[in-house]
Amino acid sequence: MIENTTKPPIYSKWAILGFCMFFSPIFGGVLLRQNLVDIGKRKEAILVLPISVIMAIFAAIIASMPFGGFGVTAVVNFIQGALLVEVYFRRHFQDEEEYPKKRIAKPFAISMLIVLVLTILLILTGGALPNKV
Repeated sequence: MIENTTKPPIYSKWAILGFCMFFSPIFGGVLLRQNLVDIGKRKEAILVLPISVIMAIFAAIIASMPFGGFGVTAVVNFIQGALLVEVYFRRHFQDEEEYPKKRIAKPFAISMLIVLVLTILLILTGGALPNKV
């Protein structure tokens, strides 16, 4: 008797790392959480979002320091994404090559929409404008 061993599609570790680096660790954490839910590891999925939120708060604190800026934030996000991928993803997806990969078009569109809305809100409230002397 042949057993059906088809595995559900997941987001690749490169997709998770890219979303962490270019958006925020929260975005990568959402993708990783979805992967864990898709394979039935709901308990493990619960921890991913708080960890990624803590990472995003850390990145925001680093970015607000005098030496902070886009470059520093990108490096910090990359390191945090690498931690999510190399520790959490690798622990639960040791056989990653056997999983089909999901397309990132939908999460990318949602992420861009979120960033656009937040940018518009910052501009409308004056939060993104420099202080006038």
